[in-house]
Amino acid sequence: MDDIQILIVDYGSQYTLVIGRTLRELSVRNIILSPKKASMWLSKNTPKAVILSGSNYSVHNTDAPDLPKNLDISGKKYFILGVCYGMQLLAHKNGGKVDRPLLHREYGGAMVDLVKKDHPLWQGIENKKIEVWASHGDTVRKLPKGYFTIAKSSGISAMSDAKNRVLGIQFHPEVNDTKDGKRILQNFLDLAGCVRDWNPTNLIHKIQKEVLDEINKVDKKKNVILGVSGGVDSTTLAALLAPVLKQRLVCVAIDTGGMRENEMQELKLNIKKAGIKKLVVVDKSKEFVENISTTIHGEEKRAEFRKVYKKIFEEQIKKYKAGFIAQGTLATDIIESGKAGESTMIKTHHNVGLKWAVNDLHPFRDLFKYEVRELARALKLPSSIYERNPFPGPGLYLRIVGTPVSKEHLQLVREADKTVTEILKKNGLLKDISQLVVALLGFDSVGVKGDERVYGHSIAVRAVQTVDFMTTRGYHFTPEVTNEIISALTKHKNIVRVFFDMTPKPPATTEFE
Repeated sequence: MDDIQILIVDYGSQYTLVIGRTLRELSVRNIILSPKKASMWLSKNTPKAVILSGSNYSVHNTDAPDLPKNLDISGKKYFILGVCYGMQLLAHKNGGKVDRPLLHREYGGAMVDLVKKDHPLWQGIENKKIEVWASHGDTVRKLPKGYFTIAKSSGISAMSDAKNRVLGIQFHPEVNDTKDGKRILQNFLDLAGCVRDWNPTNLIHKIQKEVLDEINKVDKKKNVILGVSGGVDSTTLAALLAPVLKQRLVCVAIDTGGMRENEMQELKLNIKKAGIKKLVVVDKSKEFVENISTTIHGEEKRAEFRKVYKKIFEEQIKKYKAGFIAQGTLATDIIESGKAGESTMIKTHHNVGLKWAVNDLHPFRDLFKYEVRELARALKLPSSIYERNPFPGPGLYLRIVGTPVSKEHLQLVREADKTVTEILKKNGLLKDISQLVVALLGFDSVGVKGDERVYGHSIAVRAVQTVDFMTTRGYHFTPEVTNEIISALTKHKNIVRVFFDMTPKPPATTEFE
């Protein structure tokens, strides 16, 4: 395969891996490295371009991450694009001025004026004003010598050097909410002379080779345990690894007690469709409920889930004499767990950061959900797999919020989830929703049923739309569907209120916990 064309320097932004995802979507191979590792890589490689990511730091922080030592910021060796913090760092290092003004802090949607419309970075963009996604407190107040402004909002939104080789943009083109973001990144790739060199079939072969090489370095005969949930990630990984690992692949599914209605049957069917012949099902629902019911705190529930999860897989590793455990962990899981570069921990994920006595494989660690769906299509898996909505590993345990987990609460939220799902299916809406969350809220309230006072539970319904799960938009149901959901849920004798949550991410996350 050709050399890596784009180096992305990771300064810890929640969106860094989204840049890599977008470039892969544009069929250009790239690598994401911390500043220190990027410096080492640049000593042996010359990419066509370097992208400097955003960050939660200010360039004025004493511990702010710096440019890679080997980076040529003149732009002579390669093109450079600074995104948000990356732009501020370029301006700061080149003699510009970066401030933290009280009146120019942009978080979320913003409008940007392309003041130099003929700049190649804006090629193909029709409107002079574009809608972007911003997330910054600092802003470039004074440009370095030899640079000029190519976009403004209430401050400088984009800059370029005289030769259009070193560029900076204050907003995030990689985020789906920047309407022309992909066009902007494609224009940068064109400036740098990048060519298309990535496709799902190539990636499948690359992952298969990577896993085989890793296994063969240790022991060619050891089995590989793969945790499967029936979802698109683990099912696709199973289908991808089965042809190369054959009988050495042992798929393990756990009945945690936190599954949705008929989910185990669906899991078995999906695994069969993926061509997997060896599936081990372990029922540990009682143990999970006992452990997780000891707390109502989301992170503590995740911690208790992880303990039981790890114990079960350690038993299976020993039973099947495995030398490896493989998991369908995605880039979003690693980002939110604070395991990607320098990113901040948002929430712990049940299968990220566990210490195993055997080798831990995460073949999908650099991929996003939409990319795994593309792999599933390339593997010719049925649409019931690659169109399936995500569901968190701890499942319904995370959808009992602010009140202790119990068998009764699990059954209540399971029934509520089934009710809402069936209504959305009947109305043909599931295809428009990226993830559906039906949760039991931890407070009771008074209601009236049959002219009698009742004191019952509240259910929250949350549906979101997204491409990469790094940002989401709340889905707004029509009044007719809203009323149908409320009517169906409140027919349950213990449910008296229904709430709808359309909060975007950020500031919310997809799940409540």
